[in-house]
Amino acid sequence: MDNKDKLTGLYLFDDFIEVASERIGEASEDTLFVLISADFSKFKYINRVYSYGAGDKLIKDLADALAGQKECVVACRPYSDHILGLFAFTKCDWDVEKERLKKLEEDFCKAHKKAYSKTSVHLNIGVYLVEDNNEPITSIIDKANIARRSVKGNYTVPYALYTQKLQTLKEAESRLIPIFEKALENDEILVYMQPKISVKKGGIRGAEALTRLIDDDGQIVPPDIFIPVLENSGKVLDLDWYVMKYVFKKIDEWLREGRTVVPISVNLSKLHFYHDSLVEDIMREFEKYDFSPDYVEFEVTESVFFEEAELIIDKIEKLRANGFKISVDDFGAGYSSLNLIGILPVDIIKLDKGFIKNSLNNKKGMDIIKGLIRILNEIEMDIVCEGIETKDEERIVYEFGCDSMQGFLYDRPIPIGNFEDKYMLRQVI
Repeated sequence: MDNKDKLTGLYLFDDFIEVASERIGEASEDTLFVLISADFSKFKYINRVYSYGAGDKLIKDLADALAGQKECVVACRPYSDHILGLFAFTKCDWDVEKERLKKLEEDFCKAHKKAYSKTSVHLNIGVYLVEDNNEPITSIIDKANIARRSVKGNYTVPYALYTQKLQTLKEAESRLIPIFEKALENDEILVYMQPKISVKKGGIRGAEALTRLIDDDGQIVPPDIFIPVLENSGKVLDLDWYVMKYVFKKIDEWLREGRTVVPISVNLSKLHFYHDSLVEDIMREFEKYDFSPDYVEFEVTESVFFEEAELIIDKIEKLRANGFKISVDDFGAGYSSLNLIGILPVDIIKLDKGFIKNSLNNKKGMDIIKGLIRILNEIEMDIVCEGIETKDEERIVYEFGCDSMQGFLYDRPIPIGNFEDKYMLRQVI
């Protein structure tokens, strides 16, 4: 086993398999083995902005950080920026050691923040606690990798611990990806619309385009099942493009039919913003039609702005320069900041339904919502309150200064045909 990875000095993958299997097999029963799988978020972007040499240095530093821990039994670099490490602990020490793992991730990112200021250095870390020392090392690695992939792009957690739920999601991916690809190929993805209502005017002011899949048994697959699968696989990009093209075509059709048309919002995943030609590609599709961009709104989630913010804001500014409205979805779900509101080049803030419901349960929460709506109104930002389900919620939020609302009180997401019949009335000439 004299051959080592030239960049990191770690074992090659096949040798890692052999050594790790031996060490686990020889260990006493009170030893807890932990397999850690780590890589970087958006590593290709780091290489492109800073050079491959700078990317190699990050990989070497990560290898040193993991393999340099006294509990590390053996480590390797299977490929690219991916590092695997097998660690041995006494079982009673793990609760303490997992806090050190969290600090390791925080310290590593903090140490490289200044040198890589044009991007966010962030580690995706998956952790698997080996319950049975007879489990094959390949299965152990697979489970750590499942955990690592589950947090790709999620900047809110320092690492993910493998659970049966993650395994279920992985199995769902194997089942749902073929269903999605078949629906995409056959133009069978269902587009639903959920209206946004003006309380003051008592009518529709816009709608959000949403999707549903039909499985092989003819049952509707809920979005909270298939969207995470598509996000983890990267295929959410294909879904977003499908919906955008569908909405462009449908708006054009409605206008030619003389219907009363309201702005329709479509979602843009954070993955879109790593494509240099995003704005040009959108404009190429949009220019096939002859209607105002006022009819189109692009929704991005709040957390997007905390990952390569400069890159993302640049593309959003270009979309706005072409006449499109931009809204921030799920505001208040995670990273909300008043400082953020002041710098975002957006037109609309959608207050997250969970944020709304939790805040309306107590006076302090209600004061926060009231103050936030007041600030947004003062800086002339449009506001939509999501998840409104009761007249009491509507009344309180409306009195606080929000007129536009979305939620089951008004309508659930409904098939496009029902939406046309209910809301897209033909104008009488």
